[in-house]
Amino acid sequence: MTVDFFISYAEDGAEWAEWIGWQLENDGYTVRLAAWDHQLAGGNTVLARDRDLRIAKRLIAVVSPRYPLSPDSAAEWTSFVRNDPAGEQLTIIPVEVARVERSALLGNLTPVVLHGLSEVQAAARLKRAVTQARLKPSRQPGYPGRRAPGFPRFASTSQIRSDTKFLLTLLAIDLIYGLASATLYQGDRGSSDLWRALAALGLFAFTSAAAKRWFKRRF
Repeated sequence: MTVDFFISYAEDGAEWAEWIGWQLENDGYTVRLAAWDHQLAGGNTVLARDRDLRIAKRLIAVVSPRYPLSPDSAAEWTSFVRNDPAGEQLTIIPVEVARVERSALLGNLTPVVLHGLSEVQAAARLKRAVTQARLKPSRQPGYPGRRAPGFPRFASTSQIRSDTKFLLTLLAIDLIYGLASATLYQGDRGSSDLWRALAALGLFAFTSAAAKRWFKRRF
């Protein structure tokens, strides 16, 4: 008898472990994790854990802040390193559920990052990761010979948030400068009025370009 996945986790990753186990079993995989399989009344927790580690084909390491510090978790994932030290068989899948400093050994394996995603996005990323499929896109990549845009066509949520803050800052500067220029306007066609007008036009042009780039990345 074998199972597809053993889910290894620390105490602070228990909710994530159960969510991951539920997603995988709903997708037809078989899983073992302590919360579901090692706490049965009258059962031997240590023997059950040892049995499941031996029959599992792959291990999912739920990497939470306490995971690198947990001796039990370390014993679980290092038992798989013995049979696949180079990671060529992809038997260990680190799943990051929080921002953590990656350990020297486990950090060498490419993680599946779920923190910061919506539930739908996280489920899709998890299911894609466990299929062991190539990461070839479903659509043909754009022709790289054309002039590259100033920004990527699509941006991550954090990038969009950063661009939005920058654009709002520019709009605030434009507004403040416009109000200050109106207050200082002398109406005598002097050089000071001219320079302020030119500066306002420059700020407006820069803000318009930033707004155009923001729109392209957002939509």
